[in-house]
Amino acid sequence: MESVEINGIVFEIRRITSVNRTASARLKGRIIVISIPARWPPSEQEKVAANLLMRAVKSIEKGRWKAEQGSKVALFHGQRVIAMGMPLDIVYMPAKRFGSRSRDGRVEVSVVESHPRKGDIASRLAMRRIAEEARPRLLERVRLLNERHFGANVPRVTIRDNSSRWGSCSPDGSISLNFRLLFMPQDVLDYVIIHELAHTRYRSHGVRFWDLVEKIVPDHREKRRWLRENGWEALGTGKPPHADAHKTLEEFELDEPY
Repeated sequence: MESVEINGIVFEIRRITSVNRTASARLKGRIIVISIPARWPPSEQEKVAANLLMRAVKSIEKGRWKAEQGSKVALFHGQRVIAMGMPLDIVYMPAKRFGSRSRDGRVEVSVVESHPRKGDIASRLAMRRIAEEARPRLLERVRLLNERHFGANVPRVTIRDNSSRWGSCSPDGSISLNFRLLFMPQDVLDYVIIHELAHTRYRSHGVRFWDLVEKIVPDHREKRRWLRENGWEALGTGKPPHADAHKTLEEFELDEPY
């Protein structure tokens, strides 16, 4: 097993090939995953993998990447969040069956107290309801930025509880955005949207791609720095009072035609 010690902590290094068009490095707990497109020549794969690993190690050394980044979002009773400018109070209520609804600035989740995974399920239901409440505003923001700068065909916009990426753009122009972005400053959210929309023109992170991003967001480096330093704590409004709220959530999707 390949590994590296960083600041006294041992991280496993896992190298994989994928069908993706771009290379990436992700931190999952204490595992650094280096993903390289399988269709690239072996010499290019080795060169890019070495560069990504070097950058990943430096990021962890400087505290830009934290092992806990890989955890999923966990919401809890009594928490207040502000999603796309909307204050929402999360309230868990005992019930005979699970369910959720939103009204008067509250996200009300019905919870079966005897269920062994009640914390996981309740948190996931709260996330779905919050995403549904914020989705119209998010879609409008994507539409506005797309019309202003790109005019691209975006068949679908998806909100996902992703533990490694802020966003992605599929070959057909569909965009996926991280659930945490709903709680970030609008200029940071706008940067991520523009970043993904730029991929409708240029699939890779080449010079032309970054030139296009910089033309629209001249301070994109500052936005990226903010995301590294603050993004994974976007929902840091306090510790849940119950341990089961810390459990890993199932990934979910919310799709909406654009």
